[in-house]
Amino acid sequence: MNVDVLIVGGGIAGLWLLAELRAAGVNALLATDELGKGQTIASQGIIHGGTKYALTGKLTGATLAIGDMPRIWRSALNGEGAVDLKRVNILAESQLLWTSGGIGSRLTGFFASKAMKSRMEAVPNHAYPELFQTDAFHGGLYRLDEPVLDVPSLLMALREQLAEALMQVDVARSRLRLRDGKYYYEAVLPDGTVVDVMAQQIVLTAGAGNEALLASTAISQRMQRRPLQMVMMRGDMPMVYAHALGMSDKPRATITSHKDSQGKTVWYIGGQPAEQGVGKPPSEVIAATRHELAELLPWVDFSNTEWATWDVDRAEMAQSDGGRPDQPGVTQVANVTVAWPTKLAFAPMLARQLLDAFASPARGEGGKREKWGFALPPVATPIWDQVTWNTY
Repeated sequence: MNVDVLIVGGGIAGLWLLAELRAAGVNALLATDELGKGQTIASQGIIHGGTKYALTGKLTGATLAIGDMPRIWRSALNGEGAVDLKRVNILAESQLLWTSGGIGSRLTGFFASKAMKSRMEAVPNHAYPELFQTDAFHGGLYRLDEPVLDVPSLLMALREQLAEALMQVDVARSRLRLRDGKYYYEAVLPDGTVVDVMAQQIVLTAGAGNEALLASTAISQRMQRRPLQMVMMRGDMPMVYAHALGMSDKPRATITSHKDSQGKTVWYIGGQPAEQGVGKPPSEVIAATRHELAELLPWVDFSNTEWATWDVDRAEMAQSDGGRPDQPGVTQVANVTVAWPTKLAFAPMLARQLLDAFASPARGEGGKREKWGFALPPVATPIWDQVTWNTY
């Protein structure tokens, strides 16, 4: 079969790009086994505006690059533009940042600066969420212009919107093949049928899966992994969406709240616990996280809780120093483009880069939007419904 653009990889980067291409009349198709499997389903759902990258009191390249993302996402959440996210569940309209001790006073001037005023505002005491409505809290609380989305509902909304252009494949058996100087995708369907997909442009947005796709080609791999061990706590907890400010450029903890399939509240915890827990036994990471939360929230009882961890491989375009890229990365060889979104929030920026790079893909059959009728890939199971919960 022939298409203008084939996307391999079903995370938010590939889905956003597919929506943009289809809206532009491009005959585009996306192939994957599960939507969101890997980095997207493991995301906390925060549409970052860059504030957390400025926690040292300096505006960084990442802060400036990502600053416009919340506005673009909010437009999509309002149903404006090619990517319609009106049906996505918004967990929180804004993310909170809380400070304690001398940390808050150290950055008070920076928070009030012109550079940050448009990004955050102080929360008055009477508007504190439940978690901070206690005399034991002596810090400061700020509201960031960063919505938090329910990632499974985000994936489901895009699955429904793009159903006619999705193709479920067996990714372990499917591969890139070279013919006459151009690559095509040998797609193996779940029933074993093989479909050779010829495309003017093939875009790889499979995260860590890009490595396996490129292994059988002559295309050099410029990928790096920055792993995390995310922590989850389940119990009778209030819903909270907040960064706890520490002394480094990474939050002492970043907490988002979710409901699992049993309706129980799950705190999903990133930041320093996830960064520092890489390669350590889960019990050790959980013990360190409990200690950190006890220091940050001494008035909260964490005794009757269950815990779990989840390893996440953040796959990105390789950097010379191994650090976090400031923005999405793209490389192109022949008719294959390898794309690295870096973060969930960067999906619109990556799509724009690719659309500009493609200029105007020649449209086979006048840009006709095909309806192929392939089996639809399912949405990946939320990670808190995949783990084994334990008490410690």
